[in-house]
Amino acid sequence: MIFKSIKLKEGMFERTIDFKANVNLIHSYENSKGKTTLLRFLLYSLGYNIPSTKKIKFDQCEVSVTVDTEANGTITLSRDNSNYIVVSIGGKESTYILPEQQHILHKLLYGTDNADILNNILGAFYVDQEKGWTLLNRGVAIGSIHFNIEELIRGLSSRDCSALLQEEARISRELGKYKQLFSVAKYQESISNSSGSLVSDTLDETLDIELEQLRLRQAALRKELRRIDNTLSDNKRFKRFVAEMKILIQLPDGTTIPVSEDNIVGLADTIDFLIAKRKIVSSEMTTLSNEIDRLHNTKIRENEQTAFWETETIAETFDRRLASVPINAIIIEREIKRLEASLKSVRKTISENTKANNDVVDSLYKNVLKYAIELGIGDDESLASSYLFTSNLKELSGALLHKTVFAFRLAYIIEIEQALNIRLPIILDSPSGKEVDKANIQLMVDILKRDFSNHQIIIASIFEYGFDAVNTIEIKNQLIETSQ
Repeated sequence: MIFKSIKLKEGMFERTIDFKANVNLIHSYENSKGKTTLLRFLLYSLGYNIPSTKKIKFDQCEVSVTVDTEANGTITLSRDNSNYIVVSIGGKESTYILPEQQHILHKLLYGTDNADILNNILGAFYVDQEKGWTLLNRGVAIGSIHFNIEELIRGLSSRDCSALLQEEARISRELGKYKQLFSVAKYQESISNSSGSLVSDTLDETLDIELEQLRLRQAALRKELRRIDNTLSDNKRFKRFVAEMKILIQLPDGTTIPVSEDNIVGLADTIDFLIAKRKIVSSEMTTLSNEIDRLHNTKIRENEQTAFWETETIAETFDRRLASVPINAIIIEREIKRLEASLKSVRKTISENTKANNDVVDSLYKNVLKYAIELGIGDDESLASSYLFTSNLKELSGALLHKTVFAFRLAYIIEIEQALNIRLPIILDSPSGKEVDKANIQLMVDILKRDFSNHQIIIASIFEYGFDAVNTIEIKNQLIETSQ
């Protein structure tokens, strides 16, 4: 993939910048002129959630970038806010909602829909000046975008651990809850020991529960009364309706009698039954209302008798109420140990499924070791294959960490190229770290010139490097400084 050009517009000001297919140096003689902003605009224009810089708010700018891709040829991406991006391929435009359709968009750029690769590909080819030169195999690439070597390896080797990962997430959530409960239990124990016994809101809470139950019963009785009243009304209307119809009934002997309200069999009994039932329900309703009033008055008196609690602090109120909550610290601790053992087992299985007999791991290690030796970081005796997954960065600092990160990133790019058949750009923000001397920088440059000459290289720096045929993009006062 190669960046061809980018057009930036902020209000009345705009600038178009062209990139070459080989080496591009975004240069200024002073810092804070807009070099990092330009790099971030490149990533923002690809649909990534990239944080703005201090001087320019990305969502208030219009940006359009043109890239050449191995998967879909030349693509133009236009973005004028953070919610969507318009993509043009061969004159046909499509709109993608962000971040919901980010993977669909990035499939056009990288030629894969593998989520594990797409989630980590930016962390392979972009090195941010703030966090990038300390990101070795897992952590934050930029903003909210993370990188994880295990995920990338699973994606590159097509190993699906989704079910195990879901189980790991479930256990982790459950474990987090129990650890919080255990902290509450220990705190409850400490306040009990320091305060002796705490007055709880047991009576007040009991009254609230009883009142709630009575009000629910009261609502049910009101509903029953409405139903009875509606039925009575319907029956009475029916009785009058029949009488007004002046219907005649012929008896077996041939005589006829008119139908009246008084000779409809059973209707009067039904109405009498409903009236009696209404009296019973109404009586129960009255009793219930009296009981609600009694409990409500009791609650008022209780609150008046305990009015001194109103002078409590929030913490004291919390302690008093927490004392009435039954929490068994022993049972909770036992459950925590069980969940921790389950989590350890699931993670071990995920690790084995990711790393065991994996050609991608072997190839990554081979290339990391190759560049580590060349950069003077170590050799096969000091750097075993397990070093790919190290979490111990304390022993790495300054130039050593800087060069190690560089070796790892190059290995990632090589592996992605082999898996997807694409040449990723290499984007480096301020590669000349504080403790990295010219000799180490030259070693890094020599590797890029020798092994990555077919990749587009974009560097932002106040320094110049020994590349051949460099396309220098000069930033003088600010990034966007011309108008039409």
